[in-house]
Amino acid sequence: MKQIVTLKSYFQRKYGAPLQRIPLDPGFPCPNRNPDGSGGCAFCPGDGSRAQHLKPGMSLAEQVRSGIAFAQSRYGAKPPYAAYFQAYTTTNGPLEQLRKMYQDVLTMADFPCVIVATRPDCLPPQVIDLLAELAVDHEVWVELGVQTANDKTLQLINRGHDFSAVERVVPLLAERGIKVAAHVILGLPGETAEDYRCTAEKLAKLPLSGIKTHNLLIYRNTPMEKLFKAGKLKPLNEYEYAEALAEFLRILPDDLVVMRLCADAPDDGLAIRNWWMEKGAFTDMFLKMYESGDTSPDCMKAVRTADGSYTFYHPKYRQHFHSVAGAREESVKKYLEPCRIREKLMSGENVQILDVGFGMGWNVHAAAELAESVRGGKLHIISMEFDRTAIDNALRLPGREGDVLIHCLAEQGVYESDYVKAEILFGDARQTVQTLDLCFDAVFLDAFTPDTNPELWTSEFIAQLKNHLKGSGRIATYCSAYPVRGALIENGFSVLESEAFGRKRGGTVATLVPADDLTPLPEKEFMITTRSTAGTPYRDVSLRSSREEILQLHADEIKARRAAGIPKWYRP
Repeated sequence: MKQIVTLKSYFQRKYGAPLQRIPLDPGFPCPNRNPDGSGGCAFCPGDGSRAQHLKPGMSLAEQVRSGIAFAQSRYGAKPPYAAYFQAYTTTNGPLEQLRKMYQDVLTMADFPCVIVATRPDCLPPQVIDLLAELAVDHEVWVELGVQTANDKTLQLINRGHDFSAVERVVPLLAERGIKVAAHVILGLPGETAEDYRCTAEKLAKLPLSGIKTHNLLIYRNTPMEKLFKAGKLKPLNEYEYAEALAEFLRILPDDLVVMRLCADAPDDGLAIRNWWMEKGAFTDMFLKMYESGDTSPDCMKAVRTADGSYTFYHPKYRQHFHSVAGAREESVKKYLEPCRIREKLMSGENVQILDVGFGMGWNVHAAAELAESVRGGKLHIISMEFDRTAIDNALRLPGREGDVLIHCLAEQGVYESDYVKAEILFGDARQTVQTLDLCFDAVFLDAFTPDTNPELWTSEFIAQLKNHLKGSGRIATYCSAYPVRGALIENGFSVLESEAFGRKRGGTVATLVPADDLTPLPEKEFMITTRSTAGTPYRDVSLRSSREEILQLHADEIKARRAAGIPKWYRP
């Protein structure tokens, strides 16, 4: 497959409109489940992948009305639509009941297209005949659950059929004018790139019309969750999945319609979420990547920095977690050295550090490594992190296989040795910091840049950090942005500079007491910060405002200050 043709573009070309699928649950059970609902495929959630806006007990007419209303409000969709019989196994019912269901639904709205989700072992000849009857006046697709061509994997996940069932039924459907899209999951337990290639090669030999690929989602209370917790499964992150998916698709024929590239689900239903990207963002990124012909650009891989340590590129914030000049070295130059952590430990002093933004864990790693090597005072470092996927992805960095500290934080939330105690606290740092009852010798302010993550650079948040800082403590950050320095000055800090590393400008260090070991902020920088709107701090009085609200408030304050005569830029 040289070029991806999405279902949306296929519909647009055929119908002159991107038909929105209206998900329906006809109420038929899965033949692979027990009467009480237990059993089934190891990956399947309890609701059989029913659309979120559908509720149990809704009639088909109510489902059609609700689905169209949802599509109109969410996507601005207009008729015609595609009737999508989605949940569980939608051909697993009596023939006449199936016939009546199709007839009734197709009179409820403008449905030129019908999509039927089912299994290869639930398509007896009479059902294929019925679908062929529908295909006379409608475009009919069968979304066929294949998952993999590896029979051992199919048995492991309790699929209930082998791949020969797929090879048998696809030609029968295609002969009757029924389009078939194979549903495949990449990342199933035990499978490798070779298994993905084998599945693609076998599917390429069948008369398919489409392909629907999913990354493996691990739902709560499923056998797949048990495999994950037993360490027998390591789900693909978006970087790994994208690379595997690109290779998989390139093996398939050019004329296949790609119905979907990835899957997602609400966080409360998942046992683990190890993706940073939302489904839409991943799809946009992957299509651009695929069209470029490059299956693994730098943004899809761990990046080796200049000192040999690795970091990741964050797709949402469009930044690397750490400087490519050296991820580990940045922790030393921007945080440990300006806060004199080595000197404190060597003197036998116990040191408390608050790390704002765990990221890939290099600040925690470098601080702990220093304490273990000095073997003086004990280090206690608390790291705050909003994104629970961060630590899972930190473990994927090359060289992290034997990092006991990071593994302990991922599994238990705490690590302790004779000279180090490290903790990670998940949640919004703006609220988390208010629950702490410690005062710290140093605060490492290491959030993403203020323009992308202003929530952690506001004057009010810095005030909270000040409340948890010892009198001689220091706040250190890589950031030299004027609004951040303005917020520090507004909170009574003296602002100094740390050594430049990976950037033209030095970092920022804030203290409440004199610090002769650091470079004072140059007078011009101080005047720009305090005598122009450049140094206008970000504000978040409630400590709960969104990024957009903070940025808008910042823009409004700058406008008001300009109107009051404060210049945009200080000029001596």
